[in-house]
Amino acid sequence: MIRAIETVYSGYKFRSRLEAKWAVFFDTLSIRYEYEKEGYDLDGIWYLPDFWMPDWNCWVEIKPSILRLRPYSDKNFKELKDEFIRCRKLSDGTDKVVFLIGGNPWIKNLSSGENVSPYYKFQYEIIVFFPNSVMKSNNLNKALQNTGFKLHLEKTGGYDLLNHQFYSSSKDNSLYWFIQERYKDSPSCFTKSCPKRGDVYGLIEADSQYYFSKKKESHFVMKHGLVADRYVFNYTNKKIILMSELHGRDKQGKKILEAYSIAQQERFQK
Repeated sequence: MIRAIETVYSGYKFRSRLEAKWAVFFDTLSIRYEYEKEGYDLDGIWYLPDFWMPDWNCWVEIKPSILRLRPYSDKNFKELKDEFIRCRKLSDGTDKVVFLIGGNPWIKNLSSGENVSPYYKFQYEIIVFFPNSVMKSNNLNKALQNTGFKLHLEKTGGYDLLNHQFYSSSKDNSLYWFIQERYKDSPSCFTKSCPKRGDVYGLIEADSQYYFSKKKESHFVMKHGLVADRYVFNYTNKKIILMSELHGRDKQGKKILEAYSIAQQERFQK
């Protein structure tokens, strides 16, 4: 059985080199963290989150899996499913945002000395859990502020799972628009009336029902509530930003590339 290597770094004894690598990444960007700050009993499940991020007011859990691989294999499905359940319970129980990060804090071949392509191949993915208090609100952005969450989210011209406009706009590519169209062309897929504009929870539920009616199985991500996957970090204007992997491919700044490189090349004494 392969076991993780305990690693001493910055006054902490990390349970794995991977966790320590992420600590190096955070330190390089001057992001404060507290390792294994507090444990919780989540309905009989004992859970000790890896990092508490006081600057962001959220939890961060680190896992070795590159979660963005599709499809989810039978081999790691149960482990990921259990982790999703724990993150969901932690988010709801503490009323805080939870980041589940899978993989290493760098991009492929960054330290090779070659010119980095604008289409980076990230070696990690961030999956974001919002608590039910946010999901069931009539204004996702305002409810998110009420949790104390402080990390900057990307602002693009499109719609995003983490932005209330995605659930309230009637324009193309918003979830509200998509569900309205599906009620018109595939009404038999639904058992409830069409959710109202801005009904985050109802729209996600309708989307899940539509997916199940077409695929005959529950969507792995949707079934755990408001879970936004395929996110990465960026650093711009002296701020770290959470952004979609799609937009992050050509917008990684010099500062964060440096943090990736330092984390990847770190050789711990123990």
